[in-house]
Amino acid sequence: MKVIITITVAFVLALLVPVCADAQEPTDAKFVEVFLQTHCVRCHNADKNKGELNLDDLGTNLAAGRASFAAALERLEAGDMPPKDEPRPDPTAVRRVTKWLQQGLDALPAAPVDKDKAAVRPDEGNHLPHAQLFGGKPGPSVPPPPRLWRLSPTGYSAGFLRSLRVKAGNISQPFALRSDPGIKDYSALYWLDEGSTDLLIRNAEKIVGAITSHKLSTNGGSVRASMARSGGQAQAFEEFAPLLHPTVAPKREQLETAIRVLYRNALVREPSADETESLIQLYHEASKSPGDPVSASKTMLMAPLLSPEVLHRFEIGRGAEVRPGVRMLSPDELAFALSLAFSGEREPRLFAAAASGGLKTREDVEKHVRRILDDPEVYKPRILGFFQEYFGYDRAPEVCKDAQPDYVHNADQLVLDTNMLVLSILEKDQNVLKELLTTPKSFVNGVKMTRDGASVGLGGDTSLTKVLSQSMASKIGYSATDKLATSKRPKDKSKDGVEAAYGLKEWPASQPVDLPGDRIGILMQPSWQVAWSSNFFNDPVRRGLWIREHLLGHSVPQVPVGVVIVLPDDPTQTLRQRMQITKDQKCWSCHQKIDDLGFPFEAFDHFGRPRDVEKLADDAAIAKNKANASRQYVKGEKRPEKIPEYRELPFDSTGIIYASGDPKLDGPVKNAQELIRRLAESDRARQVFIRYVFRYFMGRNETVGDGATLQEADKAYVESGGSFKGLVVSLLTSEAFLYRTLPVQPNKQAANSPAKPAR
Repeated sequence: MKVIITITVAFVLALLVPVCADAQEPTDAKFVEVFLQTHCVRCHNADKNKGELNLDDLGTNLAAGRASFAAALERLEAGDMPPKDEPRPDPTAVRRVTKWLQQGLDALPAAPVDKDKAAVRPDEGNHLPHAQLFGGKPGPSVPPPPRLWRLSPTGYSAGFLRSLRVKAGNISQPFALRSDPGIKDYSALYWLDEGSTDLLIRNAEKIVGAITSHKLSTNGGSVRASMARSGGQAQAFEEFAPLLHPTVAPKREQLETAIRVLYRNALVREPSADETESLIQLYHEASKSPGDPVSASKTMLMAPLLSPEVLHRFEIGRGAEVRPGVRMLSPDELAFALSLAFSGEREPRLFAAAASGGLKTREDVEKHVRRILDDPEVYKPRILGFFQEYFGYDRAPEVCKDAQPDYVHNADQLVLDTNMLVLSILEKDQNVLKELLTTPKSFVNGVKMTRDGASVGLGGDTSLTKVLSQSMASKIGYSATDKLATSKRPKDKSKDGVEAAYGLKEWPASQPVDLPGDRIGILMQPSWQVAWSSNFFNDPVRRGLWIREHLLGHSVPQVPVGVVIVLPDDPTQTLRQRMQITKDQKCWSCHQKIDDLGFPFEAFDHFGRPRDVEKLADDAAIAKNKANASRQYVKGEKRPEKIPEYRELPFDSTGIIYASGDPKLDGPVKNAQELIRRLAESDRARQVFIRYVFRYFMGRNETVGDGATLQEADKAYVESGGSFKGLVVSLLTSEAFLYRTLPVQPNKQAANSPAKPAR
């Protein structure tokens, strides 16, 4: 086995010789081979496969081992490999090897996506090493393959149903998104199963019933059908009236008109001649038995509502060919894709542009993306939705908390406060990520919003979401009213209200307010603290894992099967002390990267309230009280007062950034503020943030072929002064969004293949 490993590694590294040279510090294949054999291959082979990294299965060319080499490069640069208990390589040797590997990876062309090996789940996105995307000059862009993307729940209700003037409240929702934390709407996660198909059929029947609601009248002895709005319909389609006469069958022209109207509204296009003919044939077949023309008409109208084109986003690449094997999305595909990038609704001007030939080029797309971002009247809730899914603070109401004797917990209000904070930062649209992480400002309970000088009502979730989504291009103002805040305060005046979660003793009349205690950013918002806590305690593991994944871009393996960690239930110990159990050998390889990122947030309790000390049970005091209570007292002897049964310890908020992938980030931190500010200033956190924005708008994980798109987006973000709008424009006008790489046809592949197999 060792001989095979040696030959394989040597052969692959030999391929790098032409692209890897250092005049002052020459490095050859033999040097790197010996380094890997000495420090890596002993653990990372087919037998042990530690960390799911196998360096003896690289194939016979560098491209085949690209992912393994990139993973090794990232771990060497991070400094966490080899482990501390193994012989440490000379730092100069590490620099030589990492430089060698980086130059070799940069020289490789980007490869098409292997769909069988692609990481499709959101939690697999970080499996692709960061170094392959931002480690050097990117390879050529490789757009993704064609795909169908099942509509989201809002795409079905706000887009499809609204286009037919049907109220969503009367139609069952056939679709759902994953409930796990993180980005939810990925194209590869959803398909039409048996349950949703059955519901879609019943929905189609209800929809047709709503759009064909009619009344019959007589005029001179003849019966006439006319449209009537039902409770589930906003406006009638008069073109359907001729199809609803109980005894007189519609003429072909009337059937064709009804089909055109249905297609224009449901599919936003004209039906083809074949589609029209097929539906008319369906009508004639259905009208044979039981001979009811109205039932036959409704059957005909149901069919298009169940077509794949209605229930999916088609992103096939039916536009112009931009280079061999790569085609642009067609104007109608782009109209749907751009509409659904911002909301579930169909944006009218996009479809008008598609129909008139105004959505054919990248410049056309950029013009409309900027228009949508700058127009406060365009509904775009997915802008705010990204920050909710990325930070996860909107999950706070899902974490059940016990009632407190001195505090009334209002998780919904905490989320609304953070929504306000996010939108106020987006309004300025400068250094967005840094501001989100480090702003000292916050909104606190009972804020009134004005847009362009006019008061905005925040009565319900829908209206609030719409106002917030529109605010990116509006002049937003905030004014706090005591009446609004008082209405949300506890009736029991002895209890603290929402403001206590922010460390405030009184509700602030002027907002946004600087929070006390140098409390900064989203990660110190009570909503985020609650969302990443447990029901009864803080959770440094969840908080540290969030930072490891969302700001450092690492992937932490799932807990191995059979490994169960239960913290000791010892009220005399701090949480940090009880978590010493994670330093067990089988746990620590992962927890050393997580726990110390979460411990700095011990400055807050699990409600997000700031604290100075941690209260622990005092066994000695408990025993003394128990002894005093159980002993016999003589007459006249004074019973001793009960002493407090807890002791207070200053909390420990220190932590460590370990193996971040950027040596400038690594090292101890004295508190959460130092941790957050160090991350907020780093290129690494910014680039990882951009990877998550990419996933959200593309509905998939990034691949090696997206390196150019990501680096262009990073450049656009930096050069625009940290503008989120600039970042979104860059991504939605990128090759990853606009183009599709079509599969090679077998005959073309054969024609391009060499006569003899390549060796």
